Amino acid sequence: MIRIALLPLDDRPVCRMLPGLVAAVAGATVETPPAALLPAGRRPGDPDALADWLGTRRADAAVVALETLGLGGLIASRLRDDPVPAVLRRWAALSDVAGPVYASTVVQRTPDADDAGEEPDYWARLGRKLHAWSAALHRALGTGDTPPTEVPPEIRHDFLRRRQRNHVLNQVALGLAADGVLDTLVVGADDTAVAAVGTAEWQWLRTWTGWLELGDRVLAHPGADEIGAVLVARALTAAAGRSPRIAVACAEPDGLARIARYEPVPVGAGIASQAVAAGATVVDADDAAAVLVVHPPQPGDADWATAPPADTDPGPAARTAVLVRRLLADGRTVALADCALGNGADPRLVADLAADGSYARLAGYAGWNTAGNTVGSALATLVAYQVGRVTGTLDESAARRLLAHRLLDDHGWMSYARPRLRAELGTDPTRHDHIAAADVPAVTARIEELLTERWRELAAVPGLTPTAGSVTLPWQRTYEIDFALEETGAQS
Repeated sequence: MIRIALLPLDDRPVCRMLPGLVAAVAGATVETPPAALLPAGRRPGDPDALADWLGTRRADAAVVALETLGLGGLIASRLRDDPVPAVLRRWAALSDVAGPVYASTVVQRTPDADDAGEEPDYWARLGRKLHAWSAALHRALGTGDTPPTEVPPEIRHDFLRRRQRNHVLNQVALGLAADGVLDTLVVGADDTAVAAVGTAEWQWLRTWTGWLELGDRVLAHPGADEIGAVLVARALTAAAGRSPRIAVACAEPDGLARIARYEPVPVGAGIASQAVAAGATVVDADDAAAVLVVHPPQPGDADWATAPPADTDPGPAARTAVLVRRLLADGRTVALADCALGNGADPRLVADLAADGSYARLAGYAGWNTAGNTVGSALATLVAYQVGRVTGTLDESAARRLLAHRLLDDHGWMSYARPRLRAELGTDPTRHDHIAAADVPAVTARIEELLTERWRELAAVPGLTPTAGSVTLPWQRTYEIDFALEETGAQS
């Protein structure tokens, strides 16, 4: 299979490593820039050096986060003041890429939190008020009214000026797709809501996409961090000349019509766009050998990062598990998108599927962060699996490692160990924390202990185990971790 050059949103594992893990399932490889050039937390990457790196690659295709190429990363796009002409000079490197360019851009988020971990400093005291004002601005569209707010004028100006600059850049990106510089463009809606300035901007971009008649070359749906993996899957299908036929199934009759937290549209609408972005064709269940099963969003405000529940509803988990087992028994290739709660997997569902070995028979799994993140990465894995099967390059070992990795991250960490660790540390789950350098060894040792404990309890993917001493905190906070897996030799 092919070699893909990847310019990720930043150096977090889901942005930098997940696309490569997905590509490996189909026997392909992904090359990323040197770590020193990439953004890390609030430290921006080096956009000029990254433009040089991209222009010298001799890969079969390129997957490019436009925020990284133009501004030095996703968080840098919220913080830096680079003018539009400076960004466009860096984007000129796209014309020098030898193969097709699969690109992404993200509509800037407006989080509902007094937390400046990833935003301008004033977000620490005004975040919730800005979020509320953002929603009011969206609702007031067309009325000519400007909603009142307690946010000071200078902060309102800065907030909107940054958004206006990024919206102009997103419009330019549409033009690059229309001109053929970009083979594909995905416009992600990052951590948004039904009413928000970002949702209005996203809708405007979708309208222009239709007016420009860009068809399936420009896709717009909720998500951000998963887009690199989705576009890697699209590059695989293009290289193979095949569009895998995939069905979507849900055990809840209204499940695909539900709107997940942090998103502006029903989960089914996101899946339809994500599937096209990944190079798949969605068909009826009777016409597909591969099925994406969706464990749909559940009601309430529970969230594994900000408001961890004591338990989850056993009914939906049991029904989804029954559906998965029935499809597996029918000989279907199944990937599971666990969208029940934000920021982590449903413990009841994964335990149910692990108990009889069904989890190990999946082609892919995801249950992390937003529904868009989950759906995109599960779809990308399923597409890579089907492409590998058709082309004869399927790497079953790579598929098994990715299946294990997502379970350990999405459940072992996010919905099992992280709530316990944060309770022990006494940290506020509604804000990003910071682990002092002196405390990192003890914290990572405790994380490893919790992960290993849960991994042994589940025994879901035989032959793999967390590697001792491999847990790290990429951004020196407890929101995300990195780790390695190693073979044990036991396959049952």
